[in-house]
Amino acid sequence: MKKSLVILIIALLAGAYSAEAQKTKYSYFKPGYWGNVELNGGALLSGGSNIGFSTVHGGRLGHGVAMGIGAGLYLDVQELYYVYNIPIFLETKYSPMKSGLSPFVSLRTGFSITDSLTTGFYLSPAVGVDLRRFSLFIRYGYNLFPMSADISFPDLDMNINTKAYLHAHSLSLGVAVNF
Repeated sequence: MKKSLVILIIALLAGAYSAEAQKTKYSYFKPGYWGNVELNGGALLSGGSNIGFSTVHGGRLGHGVAMGIGAGLYLDVQELYYVYNIPIFLETKYSPMKSGLSPFVSLRTGFSITDSLTTGFYLSPAVGVDLRRFSLFIRYGYNLFPMSADISFPDLDMNINTKAYLHAHSLSLGVAVNF
């Protein structure tokens, strides 16, 4: 499974970074199609690690702004416990300089589905640098999942059903290929 996923990611990155694509100058100041493929990995702030893959497709709006709709697949690991997470989001990216080397900020908002089909809120800001068609960045990820809990007190012949919220925080480094 891991080997197949790595081969798939390498194939997507190689296809996006073709020789023909490198001949055209890439700028967020020229309106047109925008997309990227991204790979990142890092740490869960509650302990553990994560690795993720995502893609975004949309448009460059000019003036350094790009917006798109994306989806990803993330794996969070804490000791022997792991969770698959599939975020579906809208991403807005701003790159203020016209040169091939420019800092950027981006924000992803949307929802996330876990492997147990729990749906929650997804928020992920990032800061980084664009190096022509590549982007290097640091991304903070936040997920909020509503959960229900049943508490039983047999001695008092009482049951309580309550809602709780599971918060997941992560910090990761990543690389993306923009096309």
